[in-house]
Amino acid sequence: MNWSTRSSLVKKLSSLCLAAALTAASWASAPEPAAARVDKSFGAPIDLGAPIESVAIYNASFGKENGRDVMYTTTSGKPAMFHVVDLISKEVLGKYPLPGSDAVWTHLTMPDGTVYIGGSGGGGSLYAYSPAAKQVTTIGSIGESVAYGLSHDERGRVYFGTYPNAKVGRYDPATGVLEDLGTAAPGQSYVRDTAYLNGYLYAGIGIQGSLVKIDVETGVKETISLPTYDGAVQTADVYQLDAAGKYVVAGLGGGNRALLFYDTETQTWADRYFLDNKGIQLSQGLPGTNTAYFVQNNRLMEIDLSTLEATDTGVTYGTFLRNTAWIAVPNDPDLPGLSLATVTFGGAVAYLNLETKTAKSFTYPVSGNPIPIQTLEKGPDGKLYMSGYPGGRGAVYDPAANAMTMFPLGQAEGMGSLGNKLYLGVYSGAVLYELDVTQPLVEHVNPKLLYDIPEEDRPFAMVSGEEKLFVGTIPDYGVLGGALTVYDPRSGAEPTVYKNVVPNQSIVGLAVRGGKLYGSTTVHGGLGIDPTEPAAKLFVWDIAAGEKIAEFVPNIPGVTVQPRMIGALSFGPDGLLWGATDGTIFAVHPDTLEVVKSRNIYPTVANYGRWRPAYIRWGQDGLMYTTLAGKLTVIDPRDLDAVTLGTTPLMTLGDDGHIYYAEGTQLKKIEVGPGTGELPVLVDLPVPNGNFDEPLTADGSIPGWRSIFTITPNVSYGVSTERYASAPASLKLTDASINETVAMMSQSVPVVGGVEYAANLKLYLESGRTLAVLRFYDAAGKQIDETSLQIQTGHGAWQTLEMKKVAPPGAASAAVILFCSRSWMTTAYYDDVSLSYTVKVTPSGLLERIDEYAAAGELAHETAMQLRNAVSQALHHRDDGRMEQAAKHLQDAEKHLAGAKAGDASEAARAFLERAFAAFIEDWSL
Repeated sequence: MNWSTRSSLVKKLSSLCLAAALTAASWASAPEPAAARVDKSFGAPIDLGAPIESVAIYNASFGKENGRDVMYTTTSGKPAMFHVVDLISKEVLGKYPLPGSDAVWTHLTMPDGTVYIGGSGGGGSLYAYSPAAKQVTTIGSIGESVAYGLSHDERGRVYFGTYPNAKVGRYDPATGVLEDLGTAAPGQSYVRDTAYLNGYLYAGIGIQGSLVKIDVETGVKETISLPTYDGAVQTADVYQLDAAGKYVVAGLGGGNRALLFYDTETQTWADRYFLDNKGIQLSQGLPGTNTAYFVQNNRLMEIDLSTLEATDTGVTYGTFLRNTAWIAVPNDPDLPGLSLATVTFGGAVAYLNLETKTAKSFTYPVSGNPIPIQTLEKGPDGKLYMSGYPGGRGAVYDPAANAMTMFPLGQAEGMGSLGNKLYLGVYSGAVLYELDVTQPLVEHVNPKLLYDIPEEDRPFAMVSGEEKLFVGTIPDYGVLGGALTVYDPRSGAEPTVYKNVVPNQSIVGLAVRGGKLYGSTTVHGGLGIDPTEPAAKLFVWDIAAGEKIAEFVPNIPGVTVQPRMIGALSFGPDGLLWGATDGTIFAVHPDTLEVVKSRNIYPTVANYGRWRPAYIRWGQDGLMYTTLAGKLTVIDPRDLDAVTLGTTPLMTLGDDGHIYYAEGTQLKKIEVGPGTGELPVLVDLPVPNGNFDEPLTADGSIPGWRSIFTITPNVSYGVSTERYASAPASLKLTDASINETVAMMSQSVPVVGGVEYAANLKLYLESGRTLAVLRFYDAAGKQIDETSLQIQTGHGAWQTLEMKKVAPPGAASAAVILFCSRSWMTTAYYDDVSLSYTVKVTPSGLLERIDEYAAAGELAHETAMQLRNAVSQALHHRDDGRMEQAAKHLQDAEKHLAGAKAGDASEAARAFLERAFAAFIEDWSL
């Protein structure tokens, strides 16, 4: 989280701002009172530690070092940590960080002992471990996110698949060349595994499953469709791929998890197949046998590769088979001879012995790493519950005791409370667990499995109301249209699932009020499929009737692009339904379903997020605490004044009123305290002729503005009375060519470095799209920084826009530029362009400002004394809690200032104090 403190401007900066105001005195406008504001103090972040440490292992390979059996595996974390483990002594012989990767899905031990490692994150790098040199080197990346499914050919060349573009990579250790062999299946996302056999590489494809056969010398590809066996096999992504005998064996990752056999000699699928396969890799039989092993219905099965007949070995094994090896465990009567060894997700090694029909696990000292916090929510007991990424462990933090406790938990995407129960929505799939917060945490007991929502994924949205739990989900891979699941614990029945509630959209926000459920959506579905709908929606659900009664795209003033995801929904203390999209916060009247308040707090943010919603929480102080646009933001709902505290996707409020948030692996806290009573006072620096109402000059130019590109018959600008936000005129920009540009630049306005400035303007976008820029210059007129706003929505109506930017050090002036740029054809009208900045003033700071103006000669002595006396009386009443009397004395100060002669108060002093008095009068009168 990037921390920035919020405080009133220091005196030196205040005087600089005052100087800027004096410079612009002739432009000062009539006062507009400030309304409510975020008046709280926020402490520096407190690091509470990494709550979740997990041994999360997806894969391992085996080998020998100095004649001893060893396992090569990697624990997930930041960074992922590669381990070399002696299987017999149970010692960790070496640990090596994998820079840039947070997990590993594939390891491959080569005949010469070299171990290749495929990384996840940081570009999906390929690494190599040398047992001789005892070191790991980074080979490189082909620009993908994940490297999957390592295999090799007889020349020692190493192959791997990737995500998200379903590519194949090849590394030749003889030449040191890493090659991108291109996309195996255009339009798909995964090559989840590879297998090499007799001159061909086979790639297992997802999201829509198939095999791709690749000639490794010519690169010629052939797609092999998956068989369905007259509907007996439910096709899905190819999750595992192995060469066994003459077969390429494909395990499917979904449906009924079929294990299929492709005969490379006949180039057909074999007649035999098996369902309910529970493996990540097929296990090869003992040397000299023509067998292989897989797990079906928690039993280890032996396949005769000559006949494809499967026999139950009598060994029970309840989890996934990863890479395996035949290992001799000395001095253990349960494990005579050779046992089939495989690593488990939690870092243990399981040994499966065919002679004694025993499965026996041993814990090894692989060290866990802190893993990123995936979900953070306050439970009904006031404790904070968290899940991690990748799943395997969760944590609970007790703020009262300052104590952390870890417990087994998958990757929960959402959490919601009902009574004394906390419900956890776990990925993969959409599996609901129920945790009774009044009972101890016990694995497989509390939390307990409640329900697996069929054909759904990633349950981000969870809320309770009307004594029911409501869950919104993303659909499965390659599918559009999420579900609403309703659970009534009183009924004793399974939850009810309503599919595709909003056609082709997923549900990411939920709120309950008055027998109705209000929902919001994202246009995105599962991975591997593009959205078909142009805009996110809100919907209303009748809880008693179990049906949708309204669905609509909200008209949200201030948004710059059509929202594709509307995240958080929450009812505020004002009874309004609040929502968030991109950088905009908005409120809907629950009866009329009209947007009655909105503010684009972060106008440069567009198309933010895919599934994870912003979160909205309400403090006892009536303020909104939210992760709008991934920024920790505190908002006063009365006037939408906001303060940004930093960056995070996850936060909640504790019962103590403090903010708790996630920063990667760390849980952090910001203590919230009482405010200083300061108020924001807006100082206008109007752009000369910002309303375009002044008469044109003799040569037809617009006063205060100049064109910065050559004007041709295809592009034009001018003052127009066709449309205006304020009468009688506006600026009209016309661009009828995609190869030319028209842009108007305002006269520069003096600014001071380190101060945040806001450019406000009105826009009527008739067609196309347009761009507004706030640009800063140094004293020599050199451009040193800028911020911009591209607008492509809101056609056919006047809209209010705002750009904010802190002037960089050395800034001396700023200008606003209005564009219709190259590649666009546009007709746009601009009006009421202005610049402003805000000064924070405490009640006692009013007296300081009066004294500063008097010392600068901006207030006559008698006027300053009148104002000082009135303000002092106001402060006395305010300190004693008599707010009505305090406001009346400030009204007296207003009257004294209004009655002052022109020479007794400068325009700058008059404008600033009028604003400040009005702001405090309004605030104290609330």
